[in-house]
Amino acid sequence: MSTLPDLAAQAKTTALSVVERKRLDELEAVVKRGLETFVEVGLALQAIRDERLYCEHYPSFEEYLAREWSLGRSTGYGLIDAARVAANVSPEGHSLSLSHLRALAPLDRDGQRTLAPVISAMTVADARRVIREWRAQNRKDFAELEPPPLPSGTFRTIHCDPPWSWEADYGDGLAHDRYRCLSLEEIIALPVPALAAPDSHLYLWVPGAKIADGLRVIEAWGFTYRTQLVWVKPRGLGLGTWFRMGTEPLLFATRGRLKTRGTDIRNWFEAPRGRHSAKPDEAISLIEKASPGPYLDLYGRKQRGADWTVWGDEVG
Repeated sequence: MSTLPDLAAQAKTTALSVVERKRLDELEAVVKRGLETFVEVGLALQAIRDERLYCEHYPSFEEYLAREWSLGRSTGYGLIDAARVAANVSPEGHSLSLSHLRALAPLDRDGQRTLAPVISAMTVADARRVIREWRAQNRKDFAELEPPPLPSGTFRTIHCDPPWSWEADYGDGLAHDRYRCLSLEEIIALPVPALAAPDSHLYLWVPGAKIADGLRVIEAWGFTYRTQLVWVKPRGLGLGTWFRMGTEPLLFATRGRLKTRGTDIRNWFEAPRGRHSAKPDEAISLIEKASPGPYLDLYGRKQRGADWTVWGDEVG
């Protein structure tokens, strides 16, 4: 049985009339302009979405796409994803279709740059297979990494941003592509009780969908939950299934009798998003205002002041 490409190869060519040739030239010029400008289109849509510039006439970005541009959600967000990738990868030495760019979108910036020249000559199906294999190998490598040795001594304030694992590869598994993630049981098993002073404070970052798990961790570590702080992210819709998350909770718990340093500290702060999962310096400033040192930053990513000990796989 012949395939469609075989039939196409056997088909005879037909000369175009002058009118048809002119029509073809006009249409190909439109295609060329579209291919050159879709990056601008995608970045413009992203800005309209993130800055909520649609809200004067439409209750949602999706309705704005449909009513103003006759675009479905998948197409609109696909343009945004593709434009973001195209702006990140150098076009030198390779050419990527819109579908190739969308396939690269779940990767971090370094991964996009690494795989862009590899997949450019592949079919989209082969490109997706290579990306899946690359991500699987990355995860295997992270899973085999040995964590650094834990610090000695005890700390009066512990700031912890554990690498929560998501069931069923939730959220495209972005966290799993960047570092080793831990199950709830593995987080509970961390030796935080031995690192915390008898009178101490705990600040625990928890995804909005895992607050119940965060409370279990607090209890297992021997702390008492008191309240939560809230990081308000001023731009961008964020991720989420039920709602798009523009905030992130930081659970506060105590052990022993240690009080906060004042009663005039509000429980929320505003700070822009940084790199994937990175927590803002504004949170550290609030913690230093409310709680005494010595401080321990578990799963921190950068060195801090002299009163801080930072531990984790990604400390730079």
